[in-house]
Formats: sequence, C-alpha cells, structure tokens
Amino acid sequence: MYAVETKYGILNGAHIIGKYRTSESEYYSVDEKSNLKVLDYNLVPLYGYQDARRKELPAIRFYKKGNIRNISLNDSTKISTKIGDFQVEKIVFYENGMINRLFLLDGKLSGFWSEDDEYKLSEVQHFNLPIGKFEARVMSLHFYKDENLKSITFWPKERIFLNIGDQKVNIRIGISLYEDGSIESCEPAKATLINTSIGKIEAFDINTLGIHGENNSLKFYKNGEVKEIVTFTNVIEVQNNNNREKHRYSPKRVKKYSGDIDSFDTVDMEFLENKVIINKKYEYEYNNNTFIIMPYGEKSLTLSGDL
Repeated sequence: MYAVETKYGILNGAHIIGKYRTSESEYYSVDEKSNLKVLDYNLVPLYGYQDARRKELPAIRFYKKGNIRNISLNDSTKISTKIGDFQVEKIVFYENGMINRLFLLDGKLSGFWSEDDEYKLSEVQHFNLPIGKFEARVMSLHFYKDENLKSITFWPKERIFLNIGDQKVNIRIGISLYEDGSIESCEPAKATLINTSIGKIEAFDINTLGIHGENNSLKFYKNGEVKEIVTFTNVIEVQNNNNREKHRYSPKRVKKYSGDIDSFDTVDMEFLENKVIINKKYEYEYNNNTFIIMPYGEKSLTLSGDL
C-alpha cells in the first residue's frame, strides 16, 4: 500500500491489482480517500470498506499512457452533459479523456442485494431530445467522443413511448441515436406495425437479451426509413415476378427438452437501396419480386406484462 502519483492527483493507500503485458499499471484498488481532478470535476474513487451493495472491483483503471479509463466513485457525483445533469456512481472515459459512459448506479447483485433493491434506488430522469420528450429510470448513458448522446439503457421494468414515423412505439431496453440526434435503433416492447419498403410489418424481437440500448432490433437510416426489422408475428412470402417461384419465411417455435423454456426463430430483414436481405442470407431485389406479409399463427404470444 502506497501513494501513487497520476496525471489527476495522488492515489492514497493504493494497491496495484493488474498490469498490462508491457508492465504499465492498469488497475488499482484504493484504501484511503483520494481526490482526482478530472475534466474539472473532483472525483473520489471508491476506497476502504464498502457495504454489501457496492461491487468489489478495482476502483480505478488506466489506459497504457496513464489516461483514466474508468472510475468507481465513492459517492454519487453530479456530472454535467449536453442533455442535463446526472448523479452517477461510475464513469468510463475515452482515451482522449472525454466521457464515454455514465452509470447512474453501480451496485452488485447478490443474495443480499437484488435487482429490485437496486431499482428502488434509481430516480426518474427527464429527457428532452430531438426525437421527443420522455421520462424514465435509466441504468446508463453512452456518449460519442463529441459529447453528443449515443444511447440510453433503461431499467428492465421501464417503458417509454416515442413517435416514430406515423406510429407511437412502446419501447423497452433502450434507444440509440445518430450523432445528429436522430433515432438509430430502438426495441419495441410489443408487436408494433412499422412501415417498411415492402409494407407494414409487426416489429418485435422476443429473443432480445436487453443487455444495453445500443444494438436494438428495429434500426433506422438517418432519414427515418427502416433499415432493419425483426418480427415473430409475421410471415414473409417472396414471389419471383418472372418464374412465379415462391419462398416463405416464418417464425418458428423451437421446442426444448422437458422443463426448459421454448425459444423462437424470428424473421429478420435488412432493407437496402435495391434489395431486401432476409435472415442475413437470402437476397431479393425489389424490382424482380413481390412481397406478401401475413400474420403468423402464434402471433398472440408475447412477453408477459408487455401488452
């Protein structure tokens, strides 16, 4: 245990927990209060004895050249961004020093501390973005290097509504944005009719894991047109206009062994300028094919509580 000098101040009672293969120090734990000056903030890394809630991880991590990479804060600290102020417990930085991610809470889930316990500590945040106004309890915020918002990850219980095109979409898990603030992707909470280049399709991915709000199943181009969509409530039939050959793509229930929960094969589509790609493999040009959208026989299936 010793004092370590960094670009941002002294780490008191520091322990080196991990190093890069090239011998530079990467991870530190801290036993004593330390004040670091980062982006004009006075940040105090997590130190000393902590209760059962906080994660037992190294308090601070550095890039090879000594720039701060992430810090777990001893106390909730107010951080100002282009979209407002947030109380956070953990910050991740880009190597150039700008904020990459903000974690509003950083608790450790265990037999003594549940997700519900952590959720109860969360506060409702208010957003006024180019895509609309809404409020929600959020887990984390992700930013571009120019400080513009890149994505928001919601708590699993949260739902918001956004007007996308001519539809009011019920959204779960999160949203991602382009640098200009337009919608890049979202995760519908229920089957929702969305206009695409081949007609209206019910967007809903029953298999989504919901780890973060950055790679959602409903994706858009910057101009607002649908780029990708996943459905498990529609069947897509493609008929060749020349030889009348037909191909059908349908969701499927995949039976598991006794006692296991069934899974589902969804249908996903990517819409390019002159063609559609179905299930990442099958390509059909708009001019040479007719697309028929039909309901799937088990369309009543959905996630409990999402109706």
